[in-house]
Amino acid sequence: MTSRIERLVQQLDGEAGESYDARAELIRISSDVVPAVIDGLPSLGAFGQLTAIEVFEEVGDPVAVPLSSACWTATTRPSANGRPWPW
Repeated sequence: MTSRIERLVQQLDGEAGESYDARAELIRISSDVVPAVIDGLPSLGAFGQLTAIEVFEEVGDPVAVPLSSACWTATTRPSANGRPWPW
């Protein structure tokens, strides 16, 4: 099951439909996914990290709360031109 969860975590960075489906499946599996999502965070881009935050929030695991804050901060820094990212 772990490799399945790992694949779903990587899909969080995919196209919108693929990411949405992976997000929904990870939430359905529940708090069992938290360690795999944590391990996969460094390999995810900004979109995937934001989607991971949504998974953490929906699963409601207290371990993930500080990680959600760290991801949010990392993805909301100003862009290279000094302006905030559009999301």
